[in-house]
Amino acid sequence: MKRRILALMLCLVTLLTMLVSCQKEEISDEDLNKEQSVRTAVSINMWVVTENKISAETEALIEEAFNRITKSRFTTYVDLIFCTESEYNDALDARFEAIKAAEVAAELEEQRKKEEARSLKAAGITTVAQTTVAETTVITEEATIVNDYGVVELKYPEIPEDQIDIVLVLGRERLEELVANAYLEDLDDEISETGTSKALNDYIHPVLFNHTKIEGSTYAIPNNHVIGEYTYLLINREMAEKYYIHEANISDFKDCLDLIENIKTNETIAPVKAPFDDYLTYFWGEDIESDGFSVLASTYTLSMKQVGVKLVNSTSPSNQKMNVTDVFSTKHAEHLIRMKKYEEGGYFAKTENEAFGVGIVSGDYALRFEYEDDYIVKAIKTPIATEEDVFSSFFAVSTFTANIKRSMEVITLINTTSELRNLLQYGIEDVHYVLDDDGKVQRLNNDYMMDINKTGNVFMAYPEEGMDLDAWTYGKLQNSECAAHVILGFREVWGNVNTETMQRIAALSKEYKDKIDACKTAEELEAFCASAKAELGQNADIKYMKTMNNADIADSIAQVYLEWYNTGWPSNE
Repeated sequence: MKRRILALMLCLVTLLTMLVSCQKEEISDEDLNKEQSVRTAVSINMWVVTENKISAETEALIEEAFNRITKSRFTTYVDLIFCTESEYNDALDARFEAIKAAEVAAELEEQRKKEEARSLKAAGITTVAQTTVAETTVITEEATIVNDYGVVELKYPEIPEDQIDIVLVLGRERLEELVANAYLEDLDDEISETGTSKALNDYIHPVLFNHTKIEGSTYAIPNNHVIGEYTYLLINREMAEKYYIHEANISDFKDCLDLIENIKTNETIAPVKAPFDDYLTYFWGEDIESDGFSVLASTYTLSMKQVGVKLVNSTSPSNQKMNVTDVFSTKHAEHLIRMKKYEEGGYFAKTENEAFGVGIVSGDYALRFEYEDDYIVKAIKTPIATEEDVFSSFFAVSTFTANIKRSMEVITLINTTSELRNLLQYGIEDVHYVLDDDGKVQRLNNDYMMDINKTGNVFMAYPEEGMDLDAWTYGKLQNSECAAHVILGFREVWGNVNTETMQRIAALSKEYKDKIDACKTAEELEAFCASAKAELGQNADIKYMKTMNNADIADSIAQVYLEWYNTGWPSNE
């Protein structure tokens, strides 16, 4: 009864406000069809984002094919609600707000009736009570219909306007906003060892699950994807052989400095491929997401780790405690000066494709194969999951859902099997795409275009058009070597850092960065870095620098970070 009242109130609100709508083997059919015979028909909706507007005809085709799968496997009808990304959040928010407004209106109406009854009673006015039929639970046979072919089918209930089921969530801020408004269900029970969707733990990288909880709870299922990137050191094989460079003795760019000088002096090829960023420095900015220059910095160190019975170089900075200091006390200044010297001396290759002695490149697992014929390729920094990686996109279940378990079954299916996953991503085979003789996707038109990272587990879909068929194999290898960034999760306590001081440091960082960029020569840059280091250490006017890297001061980055690290790191991945 309450649901029907809310639906009526929602219709009124809608008219008044003119709302805008807008890695294991796959799970077997036997598992998916378990208890099918005792299921009742349930209708839910699913909000998804399209790359461009799609026609009503295309929507109908996709939805019909989608429901052939969900009806047969789950006895669940899914109404797909397609929005472009530019309209998506507004459309979903409008629906949420309308439901909340209808709830408030219903509560006010109920309160008004109670007040009216009390007033009449106080005035001695007797009214004849209206007889209502008490709500009871009646067990009936499932409603059926006869389709156009004369076949008896289950009748699926209409979806009321006050129902929202599966929603796409894009980004950390959006996830936190929806949780704060109590719009999302807590899904921990569903993905637990006894939950309906426990299989998700086997298909989604643990770093995504572990680092996207809000106040300790799981409110959304991350869309599994390839995480991070490698930093590779490239060494020309011919030059390495000529100058007796042994791969086992090389662990970083600095180990190649003598080789670079020999090439510069004796060879005709470019000693260095191109300028590259300092991959071993982390900058502490005004916001935790800052990745630009800052006068506060920390250095990643390539430590040793136990593998079997021996120690080997660990190229991942994960689990390494940061030491916060001024940037000119790190190796960053040395890096800047070296790049400036190489620029002045003509060390860098003039074109992208010419041969070179030593280089630094960043990219995915497969990038190594592009260079391995002519260069020794060493991964000197393995992928680390940043906040941008883990909070990219999710599917969640709304608190206004008709059935949380049916919603989670659909979310589970697009993360653990290929049939529904490819349909949601690419549309209908031979209508929207075909597979060529090699099994590669070739789109036939642009009628139905979706972002592969926003439609479920990428590893359950065909690789995108133009991608290598081995892309997901390499992606899985890459993910097997990735780890959480050493500050991932630090945002939770970032508010404890002195905001005013960080704003002053941000302004100071911009001032120093402008001065660095203004240096014309390596000699000038070296002199400036030396003076800047002395100034940051002695100038009383910027003594606040010392407060931020002083672990004895409660609201300094150093202390807040140290306390957080010692309490909650390393995480359980």
